Amino acid sequence: MKIIRDPIHGYIEVPDDILPVISSPFFQRLRFISQTGLAYMVYPGMRHTRFEHSLGAMHLAKEFLHYISSNSKIDFLTEDYAKLVSLSALLHDIGHVAFSHTFESALQVTRDVYKEKIEYYGKETHVKYGLRLISKYSYLFEKVGKNSNITDPVKFLINVIGGNPANEEEKFALQIISNFVDADRGDYLLRDSYYAGVGYGSYDIERLKRVLVYVDGKIAILKKAIPIVEQFLLARMYMFKNVYFHSVVGMYNAILSHAISKLIRQNKIDLNDIEEITDYKILNMIEEIGFKQPILYRNGYKRIKKDITQECSSIIDREELIELMRETEGKIIYYEFFDVPYKEENEAIYIYDEGKLSPLSQFSNLITAIRDLKKAIIVYHHSMEDKMRKYYEKLKEAC
Repeated sequence: MKIIRDPIHGYIEVPDDILPVISSPFFQRLRFISQTGLAYMVYPGMRHTRFEHSLGAMHLAKEFLHYISSNSKIDFLTEDYAKLVSLSALLHDIGHVAFSHTFESALQVTRDVYKEKIEYYGKETHVKYGLRLISKYSYLFEKVGKNSNITDPVKFLINVIGGNPANEEEKFALQIISNFVDADRGDYLLRDSYYAGVGYGSYDIERLKRVLVYVDGKIAILKKAIPIVEQFLLARMYMFKNVYFHSVVGMYNAILSHAISKLIRQNKIDLNDIEEITDYKILNMIEEIGFKQPILYRNGYKRIKKDITQECSSIIDREELIELMRETEGKIIYYEFFDVPYKEENEAIYIYDEGKLSPLSQFSNLITAIRDLKKAIIVYHHSMEDKMRKYYEKLKEAC
């Protein structure tokens, strides 16, 4: 067993049969993929990568499984099965490429703004990429969990990470790594908050993992721990409002997305060779396409210092701004933020009380205060000052 020192979780234990996965170039490339794009332009400490987040998600998956097993009777939850679920958590982000979600935004810009035919699956693009890599490197995973009741570990990984579980074992694993309260969010809230130097993402992880149960095919929370769940949901909402959706963070990620789009459109990036698309590769090429000053030195671009909220969005001609983006090759940018922190539609957080499962909304009034997060900003190169005057005036009057 390998032990890795981690600033968030202390010591992370890596079983011997998972160590070759982490040691392979297939996984080591995540050291060169930033977790939060250009958030370090505002929060200088946010230089952490998908590598350590993936290790943290693996660790939390293992911890969740341990405590669920203590609180519930699950016949298939053996030590070898737990290794496979932990491996699923380790690999859940393996398909991310340069600057993580900002690269996905660049693909969207390429398709929607510049009208190029391109492969794009929204926020699931990195999942699609990841499934291809898992299939390509299937030999790394064939022996993990070999003594469990899972006969095909690679198929298990693909079904779970791809969000298409075929049986109870896979559905349970999917809830561990992708749910309203899961190992993925559980790690990135703590980790991103730590590296940003803020307290917004803090919550009581030690308490949370000890109150998880598995009932009727669902991972649930004991009723006595409702305040911890509320704390978790609020932590996520505050991190989005104050860090991920910080207007200046969005500004530089938007500029970067146009820079990456230009590299794609000039065939300087090979989308068929995703393993080579790292932060360093992009940063080494931006000078030749005219984006060196803003991305390396925070120089040359401004934003209208009025966020476009739902109340004043009607005064903005969105289609006109998209046309200006296209005409100016990213010297004018309209950038939208959107997230749904919690909504009980197809899924919910379940509370277990006196032998009964109920959605969180039946116990908590607090979640009615958790609303969809939506706003937009306008960013422009200083040479576009004249074109922006009318937007300055409109937003000044309306917002």
